[in-house]
Amino acid sequence: MVKKYIFLITIYGFILSSCTNDQSLFRLIPSSDSGLEFINALNSTDSLNVLSFEYFYNGASVSVGDFNNDGLSDLFFSGNAVSNKLYLNKGKLKFEDVSTTAGIENIGVWNSGVAVGDVNADGFLDIYVCTNAGEDSVGRANFLFINTGINENGIPLFQNRAKEYGVEELGYSQNAAFLDYDLDGDIDLYILTNFVKQEGH
Repeated sequence: MVKKYIFLITIYGFILSSCTNDQSLFRLIPSSDSGLEFINALNSTDSLNVLSFEYFYNGASVSVGDFNNDGLSDLFFSGNAVSNKLYLNKGKLKFEDVSTTAGIENIGVWNSGVAVGDVNADGFLDIYVCTNAGEDSVGRANFLFINTGINENGIPLFQNRAKEYGVEELGYSQNAAFLDYDLDGDIDLYILTNFVKQEGH
């Protein structure tokens, strides 16, 4: 009987110790430490809200890639009502906002999905950004930011060449993906488009 109680007490102690030990696989890194301060803030207005734009809460996107070829994974955030952000990985979970210099902010554009791939096979990752707001189709033109190389500070520089590459989609694009669909060695582009209901049609 004594052995039984000793066994139960041992098991109970093991369970309690297991509950108090931090066994989590992830840990939260505060933005004050990481430098990542992106917030996809949405503020409804009389002219722009979920009633006037049904995709208001569809969200945006984030992509991971080594955009300056230093062996570290960088982060690209697309913003709906805020500008896009590119954070270069400086190592040890520290990031630097290089968005303005890189030329990817897209201020005043409702950015949604993002796809990353080396479109022109030059060894540098390029960024495809979907947009899907605005009654004017020109305002919904998607962007293909071609990585033109690294400046003297190690920051990748981008230029929008969507029209030149034939991927300036004017629909209500939500997201996209690069893949070699026909297995010819070149990456192809798949674009996911929202259904837009036309009243009276």
